[in-house]
Amino acid sequence: MVRRMVRRALYLAPAIVLALGIAGGWTWALSAAVGIALTIGNLWLAARIIGGIAENNPSLLLVGAMTAFTLGLAILTGIAFVLKQIDSIYFPVTGIVLIGSHLVLVLWEGAKAYPVDPKARAAAASSARSEQVLSSAAKTRS
Repeated sequence: MVRRMVRRALYLAPAIVLALGIAGGWTWALSAAVGIALTIGNLWLAARIIGGIAENNPSLLLVGAMTAFTLGLAILTGIAFVLKQIDSIYFPVTGIVLIGSHLVLVLWEGAKAYPVDPKARAAAASSARSEQVLSSAAKTRS
């Protein structure tokens, strides 16, 4: 899942950096690139934590998700304090790109997991009903 999100981020990055470069110059373009890099890094870190826990001890997934969120937020906050001191980074652009790219990538991934297309929705519902029938039939046999 994170590989797909990173691939999509790399598709969007040139357009975002170019658009912000045209709008605000090299400072905005660099700030946008940093924001996208931070997004990719944060998503990768969360995936490593949650994926590792899912493989080893799935009962701790909630704790792992909260740890990933808290650790990612702490790291991003630390990086934000450093970035605010760098003159060639315009931090409001970095922050907007960071938040916006997180939202776009996560919603894009969610849209693929839960399609709005009525045909796909009907196929998913039919598949779920088939699984319910099979599981209830297996229970009655045993």
